[in-house]
Amino acid sequence: MKKIFKNKVVFITGASGNIGLAISKNFITNGAKVILQYNKGNNDFKKFCIKNSANIIKKLKVNLENENDLEIKIKSRISIKQKIDILINSAAVASGSIFEMTHISNIKKIFQINFFSQLKIIQLIIKHMKRSDNASICNIGSISGIIPQKGNISYGTSKSALIFATKILSKELSIYNIRVNAIAPGVVTSRMADMMDKKVREKTVKDSPLGRELKPFEVAKKVLFISSANAKKINGQILKIDRK
Repeated sequence: MKKIFKNKVVFITGASGNIGLAISKNFITNGAKVILQYNKGNNDFKKFCIKNSANIIKKLKVNLENENDLEIKIKSRISIKQKIDILINSAAVASGSIFEMTHISNIKKIFQINFFSQLKIIQLIIKHMKRSDNASICNIGSISGIIPQKGNISYGTSKSALIFATKILSKELSIYNIRVNAIAPGVVTSRMADMMDKKVREKTVKDSPLGRELKPFEVAKKVLFISSANAKKINGQILKIDRK
């Protein structure tokens, strides 16, 4: 089997989540070395790290709500000479409630993790990605950031902001030969999806052309494609994956 990411270094946020873990597994299987950001470990993540220790350059345990800690951890733990070829922003949290019943503090928290921390990480990683001859950033958006729904003000708007930022960054970072794209999945069976409002989750699945929830490995496959040399001419695109 050809290792299409051999000699590539991939930085993955939210690596202990269902989607982040599936992405991490697939990159390592395809020859990559990884740097993993996570907040809370779990048994599956711990087993994965033990099994794949030879392919893990660094593990960064940091709460993305704490921007100062995030900056300190990245600057102190990652060598200035470290090349990073690919950045996958998969960290996210979900929340669902009607706007009138939603505290603004909740919206701010969701935005901090789903949007502001992602931009901060990109800022901190750019200098490492300039060392690559074919760098790629893939932000994990959501169909909820494209199609508005009742009861989804916090999560939906945070993902919409990330998607629009993806398009702007694709123009700004292209001068460094860094591509920026986003994946916009429908509902993915995961612990994060369990945090969604039940009615919003059911309606999103019902309205999806696929007619079912996605599995984490299905998202991972699309992430690997958009990050690969096969997609080197794709930039500034939002890849919807709620389709058959």
